Order: sequence, then structure tokens, then C-alpha cells
Amino acid sequence: MKKLLIIASVCALASALWMHQRRLLLEVHVQNRRLAAAAAELKERESLASAAKQAAEGQLASLRQELGVRVAAASDVAAHDAGVEAPPIAEPDPERQGGWPSNAAFFYLPKQYLTNVSYRLLNGGQLTDEAAALFGMSPAERESTDKAFADLTDQFHRAEIQRMEQVEPPAGWGPAGNPSAPSAMNFESALIYHVPDLSDVMNSAETAFSQQLQQTLGDSRAQMIDTAADSFLRQNMSDLGAGERTVGFAWEPESDGTQSLWYAVADARVGEGSFQRVEPNLDPNSQIAYYARLFGVKLP
Repeated sequence: MKKLLIIASVCALASALWMHQRRLLLEVHVQNRRLAAAAAELKERESLASAAKQAAEGQLASLRQELGVRVAAASDVAAHDAGVEAPPIAEPDPERQGGWPSNAAFFYLPKQYLTNVSYRLLNGGQLTDEAAALFGMSPAERESTDKAFADLTDQFHRAEIQRMEQVEPPAGWGPAGNPSAPSAMNFESALIYHVPDLSDVMNSAETAFSQQLQQTLGDSRAQMIDTAADSFLRQNMSDLGAGERTVGFAWEPESDGTQSLWYAVADARVGEGSFQRVEPNLDPNSQIAYYARLFGVKLP
């Protein structure tokens, strides 16, 4: 009986060892297959990389050859032009539209004419590309000038907001007092604010602005941009609050039951009352759009 138990134990142990060895053998076979697949993939990648390298080397050789031809051609042109006198600089021709000289791809514009050139100085509170190009600004100069304009605008807006007060529509703004006024003014369908003179605050801000321009651009360019800025600020930012103003919006009923929106302003420049109908295509960077956002007025 003991012999049978011993034989059975030996058989069981041998079977367990065989199963364990078999599992190990299977795992080795699987790993070998994976390694073979990885080796094949690496070999394929090596082949592709070699082909790409050969193509790049061929393209580089072609580019070097083309560069050599161009350098030789440029040397020939330089040698030919060395003894040729440069054509005279074209002068502005007042007989042509915009002063552009005939038969000239470009011309030099004397600085004294820059203030008469038609261009847009600012867009959204920043210099336009044409203004920066016209005054020959480097990226650093343009960034500094943009910041000077932004600081001046921010000071103006802060002073306005701190001092403006909501008021009733002036009596002269009704149709009887002003025929151009919308009839809505009689019904007090309006949102009106009075802004006092801000010169005491903005004079020092304008001085700091001019000094910043001089430090950034030098006297000549700073003076020309200052002149252009004066015109822009007068037309688009109420001359930086020089003089008291009354501004606001009024709603006029239309025959179809809708309402039209009007922008109203009174100051020393426009008189007792000026009214402008607000159209859907309003410039989002305009003063009217700014006041609409500030007062919470919904634009068409």
C-alpha cells in the first residue's frame, strides 16, 4: 500500500512539473513571436528612413546647385549695376490722384506732407498697420505707442464714468425746440447723461501722452502723430472732454409699431442738440457703440 502511495505521489509531482514547464515553454514561444514582429517592424522603419534620407540628400544637392546659379547671377548683376547711376527720386505729382508720380513704382514722401496723407490712425484703440508703416515704426515703437494711446483712453473713460450724471432730456430737445429731434423726446423715452468739463483731469494726461510719444519716436514723428491724434480725439472722443456735454439715446416709435434708436449729443461744438439715427451697420469701435455698451443700450 505504501508503495502505491509513493508511486502516486511521484506521478503527481512529475505531472505538475511537466505542466509548469509546458506553460513556460508556451510563454517563451509567444515572446519569440513578438520579438520577431518587432524586429520586422524596425527593419521596415529603417528601410523607410534610408529612402527618406536619400531623397533629402538629393533635394539638398539640387538646392545647392540652384543657390550657386543664383549667387553667380546676383554677382553679375551687382557688377553690371556698379557703374550705373541710380535714377533720381520721384517727387509727388499733384496732378495725379493721391500725388503718385507717373512711371514710378514707389517714391519718397517728404515728412511735411505726412499730415495731409489720407489714412486711418487708430482702429479699436490701436494703431492701424498703415499708420505704423507710414511713420516707420519698429514693433517695439508700435507697442509703446499703442500703450500710450490705451493709457490716455483709459484715463478719459474713467474720468467720464466718475463724473457723469443721469439727467432729464433738455427742454430744447423736443420737436418744438429742435425740429430734427425724434418725437420720442416728448415722451421721455430716453436715457441721457450730463458730462462736465474734464479739462482739469485730461490736460495733464495729454501732456504725459505727448511726452511718451517723444521718448518713443523722437520729436519729428511724435509731433506729427500728436497732430493726427488731436484730430482723431476731437472727432471720436469728444476732444477728451474739453467742455461739458450732454449725451444719450432716445427711442422713436415707428408707424409699424417698432422703435428706432437715436444718439443725441449737445456740446459747444455741435450746439444745443444733434441727433443721429443708429443704424445696424454701426462701427463697433465708434463712440456711439462705446456709450451704448456703457449705458446698457441694445443696438439694432
